[in-house]
Amino acid sequence: MARSQPYPLELIDETLNINATDNYDLTLELSEEGVSFAVLDLLRDKYVMLRHYPHDDESVTTGRRFAEIIEADDFLMRRYRKVFIIAPSLNATLIPAAVYENGLREDYFRFNFSTADCGVIVSNSLPFPDAVVLFSPSREVTESIPARWREISPWHHTKPLLSHVSTVCRTNDGCYVHIHFEKDFVTVITAEKRNLTFCNSFATSSPQDGAYYLFSVMDRNGIRHDETIFVSGTVEPYGEAHIALLSFAHNVRFASPVIRQSFSYVMNEVQLHRWLNLFTAASCE
Repeated sequence: MARSQPYPLELIDETLNINATDNYDLTLELSEEGVSFAVLDLLRDKYVMLRHYPHDDESVTTGRRFAEIIEADDFLMRRYRKVFIIAPSLNATLIPAAVYENGLREDYFRFNFSTADCGVIVSNSLPFPDAVVLFSPSREVTESIPARWREISPWHHTKPLLSHVSTVCRTNDGCYVHIHFEKDFVTVITAEKRNLTFCNSFATSSPQDGAYYLFSVMDRNGIRHDETIFVSGTVEPYGEAHIALLSFAHNVRFASPVIRQSFSYVMNEVQLHRWLNLFTAASCE
C-alpha cells in the first residue's frame, strides 16, 4: 500500500500536454477538504494527472478559495472534451425514478430538509438503484461553477460512489458493505444480491463516529461483523477512523476504483481509495 501522501499534492505523467486538453476529460471535486481534480487522457485511456489544493487557511472563505484556485490553476482554465464536477453534500435524498417528478423536487426535498436553509436543489439520475438523488450543494459551489463552466451541473458524490458499488456487485451476489468518509460526514451503503439495501449519510464530529454509524446500520439489518467492509474517502490507513473500524471488525479493506481506464505510474504515490469518486466519475455516463 502506498504511503500517506503529503499535501498539497501534484502528480503529473510526463506525457501530459497542456496544449492538447481537447483530448482529455477533466473531473473536479469541490469539497470541504479542498479542490481536487484528475485528468484522463482519452487517447491512451489513462489517468495522467492528479492535483489537490487543501483548505488550510480558515481566514479565507471557502467560496474565495474555490474561485481563486479555479482562476489561477493553469489546467483548470483550459478547454476539455468533457468536464465532470463532484460536490459532496450531507444534504441529499434518494427518490425512486418511477415516482419522481421534477416539478416536485422542492417538495421531495422538504420531507427531509428545510428548504429555507438550502440554496439550489440539484437532481442527478442514478442507474443504480434506478433513482434520482436530490441534493443542495453549498452556495460556494453553486457560485463558483458558473463563472467557469456555465452549462455544467454538479454531481452528488453518491453518483460515482453508487456506480462503483454497482460495478462491484455485478460479480458479487452476497452482501456488500461500504463506508465512504468526507471531512464532516460519512456515507454508508449496503447491497445484497445485486440490490441496494441501504444508502444514507451521517454527520460526524470525531473519527470514531463513522464506525458507530456503520455498525449501527449493520446491526439493524442483521449484517454480521465478519463481512468484508470496504472503505474509501478521507480515511488514512491506521488512522483513528480506520482503527475504530478495526475495533469491531477485522476484515476491513480499502476500496480501489473498478474502471476500464488505467493509471499512470505516478499514481502509485497515492492511495486510490482516497480518490475513488474522482476516478470513477468519468465511467458514470
